[in-house]
Amino acid sequence: MTTLLLTVLAAAFGGLFVLGLLLPPKDVEGALLAEYLALSRGSRAQALAEVEERLASLAQRYPGKSRVWRLRWLVRDLERAKR
Repeated sequence: MTTLLLTVLAAAFGGLFVLGLLLPPKDVEGALLAEYLALSRGSRAQALAEVEERLASLAQRYPGKSRVWRLRWLVRDLERAKR
């Protein structure tokens, strides 16, 4: 009984692992940018210009961090400002 349960669990985890390898990666950067645009005030063009300016500023402040990390920082910053 125990070996059957372990075999079923191993097969399930193996299937999920293979499925994760086959699925296309998520566009995290695009999703964060869309969230930033939804949270920001003003037009889309203004928001895009603002986000690029703020990303450049954060790149100077945190040079080792990725663009996705900086976008997450900006989205959290906007969320905090909305509270």
